[in-house]
Amino acid sequence: MATTLTKMSILPHGFEEIHNLHHHADLLTQTSTWIADVADAAADVAADDSLWEKYIRLYRNGLAFVHDNIVDEPLRKMGFEQTWGVSIFLFTAGVRSLLVPFSIQQSKSSEYMKALKPYTKKIKEKYADQNMQNRAIAKLYEDAQQNPLAGCITSFAQIPIFLGLYRSVTRLAAEGRLNEPFLWIPSLEGPVTAETNYRGTDWLTQGWVDNTPPLGWETTLAFCIMPVVLVLMQSFTMNVLQQPEDESASDEEKEQLQNTKNILKFLPLMIGFFSLQVPAGLTIYWFTSNLFTVSQSLIIRGYYAANPPEIKLPDYWGALDKGEEMTADEKREAAMAGLATGPSF
Repeated sequence: MATTLTKMSILPHGFEEIHNLHHHADLLTQTSTWIADVADAAADVAADDSLWEKYIRLYRNGLAFVHDNIVDEPLRKMGFEQTWGVSIFLFTAGVRSLLVPFSIQQSKSSEYMKALKPYTKKIKEKYADQNMQNRAIAKLYEDAQQNPLAGCITSFAQIPIFLGLYRSVTRLAAEGRLNEPFLWIPSLEGPVTAETNYRGTDWLTQGWVDNTPPLGWETTLAFCIMPVVLVLMQSFTMNVLQQPEDESASDEEKEQLQNTKNILKFLPLMIGFFSLQVPAGLTIYWFTSNLFTVSQSLIIRGYYAANPPEIKLPDYWGALDKGEEMTADEKREAAMAGLATGPSF
């Protein structure tokens, strides 16, 4: 018992908010991906001999290998000259496939948290004291052998992989290897240039002559198609991944969830703006990554809808709302008979 009390005493105030955050784990994966990409785009180039640089080279060389040894020659023999776009798609899909175990674990943890929701509701109804609620919920998670932070930790653990994919594309663009069209995209290296370190919106905002952008209307509009597609796709993905509203949630929880939704509404626009400032090859990577995220989430969610997780808890959790109805003598008699009447903290 002393060990249990020690665990409870170090929990932060507002422990239940961690549980609420867990329901946004899928969206957190998407958000953390784009935050990581933005942060990496603003970072300075690492030293040539650093571990991070070696890590980036691993991805860069992997993408180049897929193009040079797997994709390029067969497609050109079939008369298809636009091989880098296909290479980026396949390489991203391959790396994202390695994240499937993470996605499964994340979704599994989320489903278990939803299964525990009725118990957390009972706890909040029984205990008015916030500290007591936190201790009881922590005990619940301990007995269920679940970590409420598992989904969040899994999301952030994927960031190095996203950064590796991002840098592999930007590195090849800087080397001039992506200077070829793909579908309607005029060049996977453009519209940014080496003069701007392959970043920025100068191609869209500077050098207009007679109401005509510097690249001409046809080329400029062609480069803008993928950012628009990404905005629409991200909006769709967020609607799909959004957890259904919990009718049993308190007014405070509903307000917190609504505030989160309001903030995330701006994410697709941020994605569109950022995709205008990088090599167009990155839009292929983002499209593929987004497609994987929504596909995996729907498949895994469908599986757990057909096969709900089973939560095994000690018997006393079933008597959580009956303990106050018993006298001290009745509780003593029940204990002697081996019948628990509620959890002990």
